[in-house]
Amino acid sequence: MKNFVIIHTPKGYKYSSMVADEIVSSGYNCFLTTITAVEKLLKEKNLTPNNTVIHTRTAHPGYVYQLLKKLAGKGYKIYNNPETVKLTSQKYLSCVHMEKHHLPCAETIKVKRSEAINKVKELLGQWSKVIVKPLTSKGQGEYAFCFSQKNLDELGDIQTIPADEVIIQKYVSYTRLSRVIVVGFKALEGAVFYDEPGNGWKCSVCLNPAIKIYHNPPKELLELAEKSARAFNGEVFFIDIFSTLDGFVLNEINTACSLILHQKISGVNIAQFFAQRLIKLSKE
Repeated sequence: MKNFVIIHTPKGYKYSSMVADEIVSSGYNCFLTTITAVEKLLKEKNLTPNNTVIHTRTAHPGYVYQLLKKLAGKGYKIYNNPETVKLTSQKYLSCVHMEKHHLPCAETIKVKRSEAINKVKELLGQWSKVIVKPLTSKGQGEYAFCFSQKNLDELGDIQTIPADEVIIQKYVSYTRLSRVIVVGFKALEGAVFYDEPGNGWKCSVCLNPAIKIYHNPPKELLELAEKSARAFNGEVFFIDIFSTLDGFVLNEINTACSLILHQKISGVNIAQFFAQRLIKLSKE
């Protein structure tokens, strides 16, 4: 019998357990663990590369990537694969990869935090607005800042970002931010969500109870999400895309957010789609 292991974040147990329940209901074993405890679990339960598939619902370009790469080197099938986890969890690498594959995205550079204030001032001569944020997501956008000539007195906020390096992006003027769930390179048309900016410049399609279901999403939106999934070579993605006056622009490609709200709002059992995809992959 095939075994499945789901690696979740410290706070991500609940949704991971929903995916696990779907796997178990199909007649398989499924174990939940964190990245720091996964090796111990594999050893204690005798979960070998021959009888185990690993699904990671946590991501980081450092420790998480290195451990997943180590397990892949031992022969474990891991979804999403370690290289995809690294690419999607380090925002600068993501942007470089988007450009390489001719995917529409914001112009992005990487700089040392100590040099960021001067660089922002320089770029505001070319761009009307810029975004400054960490290389990896922190605090649900808490450390993402927007600057223009009107708020240069707030540039000191950059120094609060808890990182030695930051990314600076050209601001994308958008009317809507959509999230498309993509499983096995196929968008779930009934599980597309959106939020719109209010008085500020930020909005969220992650842990936001105000997200709305995107009825009859345009074909171009779904196709961009699917094209992005193929470019990043992952099996389970939550792809966030801006709607602009000039078309769609990629924002982020995510792999580890809870989707409890999304299931409730859409009525789509997204966890079941994940489980069935993982089971299919285990047979290949």
